[in-house]
Amino acid sequence: MSRKNTILIAGLGAIGSILFSRLERKNATLVCLTSKRGTKDISTRGLFVQLISDEAPKLHKAEVYEFLPEKSKFKQCIVATKAYNNQVLADYLVDYMDDDSSILLFQNGIDVEKPFTEKEKDWKITRAVSSIGAFRGEECVTEIAIGETKLGVINYTDVKEIEKWKTLLLSIGLEALIPEDLNNNFAYHYYLKAIVNSTINPIGSITKLKNGDILKDKQLLDLIERIVDELIAILANMMTISRSDALETINKIARTTSDNKCSMLQDLEKGVQTEIDYLNGKFLEISKRENVEAPINSKLVSIIKTLSDRSEPEELAILEFKSLL
Repeated sequence: MSRKNTILIAGLGAIGSILFSRLERKNATLVCLTSKRGTKDISTRGLFVQLISDEAPKLHKAEVYEFLPEKSKFKQCIVATKAYNNQVLADYLVDYMDDDSSILLFQNGIDVEKPFTEKEKDWKITRAVSSIGAFRGEECVTEIAIGETKLGVINYTDVKEIEKWKTLLLSIGLEALIPEDLNNNFAYHYYLKAIVNSTINPIGSITKLKNGDILKDKQLLDLIERIVDELIAILANMMTISRSDALETINKIARTTSDNKCSMLQDLEKGVQTEIDYLNGKFLEISKRENVEAPINSKLVSIIKTLSDRSEPEELAILEFKSLL
């Protein structure tokens, strides 16, 4: 069954739910793919989302599945799952996306597009580098902040395709833009955001501070600078990232989302897998390949993994972090 006028949303976590709510309010036709638990909860009680403009949460009814109906075919998909799900998701979507479908990846991390571009399909892959802040509680998803959403082409040349995504996101109230250097240097924006996430996320997760509170601690500000310097050095043979750009972007995003807990901290509090392997973990892979020392980054990865799998008392992980200050 062709669903060419329907947008498939894969993942109804915090960001996926915000995108769903904004699209649904503009009467978009949507189908959602999410976890077994999420499908059961949303089918039973609906999806509560509170946008910044709302005085109270809005209840949404959603067509939601753990497994899509057989023979369904979609032309558009927004992927908002955690990056570690991408390989399984890409394998699954082969049977549900047309060969020339358009896929927008609304995710954090490095190389998250690879599972999709490696398929023998003509899928048009676009990436969204966004600083939307959202919190998923037990009863409701709350939008905390709306920052810029930069869009970049991954594997196609038809500019009209990315313009369609931009128009759609603008129509639902997001600050979507296509950088002027789209054709030459979207990778700069891609890695710049990865630096931001690889700084704010581990620090916020370990200290349990909201994003804005991180900026109030002089020791943490000093650590941010040292992390940035290390990550820039790791990328030096690939591209030149401006130190001032990195620090200014971290400051801007942390202030824009000042009342938000970073997504990695939310994951740790829920006892679910974090995206550390697609952020600092990817930088660590690059550092080894480029033979660049990365002691701070290595320690951050180790601490987050310790907190995630609870292999040691939390106090020991905190002490290890304090050794970086």
